[in-house]
Amino acid sequence: MSTTAPRHPSVPTASRLFAYASLALMVGGWVAFAAALASSQQTLDDVWTSVRDLPLPVEGLAWLLGFPFLVALAIWQTSWHEAVRLLAIAVLAMAYTYMFVPRARKR
Repeated sequence: MSTTAPRHPSVPTASRLFAYASLALMVGGWVAFAAALASSQQTLDDVWTSVRDLPLPVEGLAWLLGFPFLVALAIWQTSWHEAVRLLAIAVLAMAYTYMFVPRARKR
């Protein structure tokens, strides 16, 4: 009969640390996006233009790494009413942040 040492829930595992780091990056990204939106909308326009002017493989990598934020930039560039754009970005930010919230493992 083999025995294994029980895992202590208070000891963070590498996957748990990665989950919290990912959540922190997501929240930080949305805070930075909101700050740029509030302080300098021209900065968001410049970022959008810069990403669109990248060579296609590099632009694809940028989309892969920053997908939710680039979707928010794309929403911001639409001709929709400003309130609709802000609501769509807020829903996107909440949905992506919720997806990154660490959850307890079910056993």
